Amino acid sequence: MQEGHCPPGVLPQQRYVEMIDEAVLADDLGWDFYGNGEQHFVKYAATVSSPQVNHSFIAARTNNIRLRPMSVNVLPYNHPVRIAEDLVALDILSGGRAEFGGARSNNPWTLDAFGIDPNDTKKYRNESLKIIAKALARDEFEHHSDLYDIPLRSIPRPIQRPAPPINISATGVASHENARNMGIGVMTGNSILGWEYAQSCFDAYKDSSAVVEPIGDFTSYRLAFSTVGVNCATTYAEAKETAKPVALQFVEVVLMIYSKLSKQAPDYAYLGHIEKIRDHADDLDWLIDTAPYITIGTPDDLIERAQTIHQMGADDLILRIDGMGHENNMSAIDLIGKEVLPVVHAFPEHPESTPFGKTIPVDSSAG
Repeated sequence: MQEGHCPPGVLPQQRYVEMIDEAVLADDLGWDFYGNGEQHFVKYAATVSSPQVNHSFIAARTNNIRLRPMSVNVLPYNHPVRIAEDLVALDILSGGRAEFGGARSNNPWTLDAFGIDPNDTKKYRNESLKIIAKALARDEFEHHSDLYDIPLRSIPRPIQRPAPPINISATGVASHENARNMGIGVMTGNSILGWEYAQSCFDAYKDSSAVVEPIGDFTSYRLAFSTVGVNCATTYAEAKETAKPVALQFVEVVLMIYSKLSKQAPDYAYLGHIEKIRDHADDLDWLIDTAPYITIGTPDDLIERAQTIHQMGADDLILRIDGMGHENNMSAIDLIGKEVLPVVHAFPEHPESTPFGKTIPVDSSAG
């Protein structure tokens, strides 16, 4: 996963091209999927604002790796039908390798600039996901509500049937419960609050007793766990030295946006817990030990952490390898691909989870 994080002296014009080469290397080494996240107004820490555009170019340069535009903001400035049309185009052009990763946005600068009330993001997310699911899986669809009134229409069908997988980014326990109830995948973030917090999010999503009301005609249960500041090298000291600047910069950005947003709406108040780590925000060793948020080390270190996260309940591990400079990014992707992935790919699948890259049809007779 990458967001166009530019180290000092590197402009987005250069970083975008570098990311293409890094995605191609990941494809050659057998990585499972690649994703750019949608961000706005974060300057050099996250410069990708149109992941769908980036992914269409990557699709033309790769053969097997699945492509997941990540944290696409399902808010009014991204109409849900347009999101579905973009995803269908990517699925067709990639030969059936597209997935969707959506989010309500936890970036206050984004919400302020586009005139979105933070109190409204959840209802827009839930409504948009229903529309996207209908548009992807049905020959014709319509939707009528206070937010969107869409008459009977059709768009091209994707290659994947019944539809490409849908996932949402989640930083709170409630959002994990929402994802479970909607019958879609979840991408866990905000584990900077600690191992216990991450486990509580996992447990909320894995609760099979929860009432399930699928948003569409299919389900896809998969829990992906996101880590940042990722680096892998032959020694821990080398991995840490290279990753430290970008890891601490990212933590600084997260502190700023979470603290600000937590004060803007009750639904985001839980993000205020980020203040608990403020006194340790420049202590990389403390951050690595007390939470699974930052993943740095040798291949054996990454395998050990992946094993722990898998045992906690995660199906997939998202590694944000970005911001360290092109050569360092390529080196980490190469070493992980050769020494970590073969071991991780041998981990057993959780029996309750949907197979990777698949969706399961459900009865839509109720409409």
